[in-house]
Amino acid sequence: MEHILNRRDRFDNQTLANLGSKNPYYNIPEFMAMEEKFGLRSTFFFRTRYEQGNYLDYEDDIRNLIKGGWEVGLHSDPSSVTDLDKIKEEKTKLEKLTKNMISANRVHYLGFHSQLPYKLKELGFGYDSSTKKFKDRIDTSDMGYYYMTDHLIEFPITLMDAYLFTYMKVTEENILQIFADALNLGRKFNPAFNILSVIWHDNVLKMKGGRMYPKILQYLVSQDDVKILRGVDLVEIINKGN
Repeated sequence: MEHILNRRDRFDNQTLANLGSKNPYYNIPEFMAMEEKFGLRSTFFFRTRYEQGNYLDYEDDIRNLIKGGWEVGLHSDPSSVTDLDKIKEEKTKLEKLTKNMISANRVHYLGFHSQLPYKLKELGFGYDSSTKKFKDRIDTSDMGYYYMTDHLIEFPITLMDAYLFTYMKVTEENILQIFADALNLGRKFNPAFNILSVIWHDNVLKMKGGRMYPKILQYLVSQDDVKILRGVDLVEIINKGN
């Protein structure tokens, strides 16, 4: 509660008034409900260890996500990117809980190393999303972009909540226009097929800016040429094309 109150300007009065009964940083069920409303499924990345806990704190959420058709990926620790055994240990822990093969990886803080794709491929991952394309604006170099390393697919991040609101200083009033601009640039870059990878953290859903996620979904599903996919589904499409 102290952490939240020290950042009270990020929240509305109703959220602050409900602190005694609702943690505004915990929103996984709300994300599931919103995506269910639109008939969507996305990918959730989980760390196996946190600053004050571990992945078992989210055991029920992870099981519910898997049961509901969402994809669960590994949010690997930055200290693991050069260590095959450490990545394997994290992957194994998550797979024991999910009872599914984990094929998606994203390194915490978007940490990356040139050897990471080869280690991930050796461990049976299908794709990674640990590099970034965003800068101080969105341009055509951000559009339609993925690449393969030894048949492991890398999806660089196009749009991320923290970057939009912290570094680009995008206001809530402008966020939908940012998404519209990104889509339009993608259409010009490659009208047939282009990819925008979006990170939206569950802890920002009650924050100013982050709370725009429902409107972002509503906007995206209103676009006839847009499909919102889990990473694993996109990998299947790419592999079939190749």
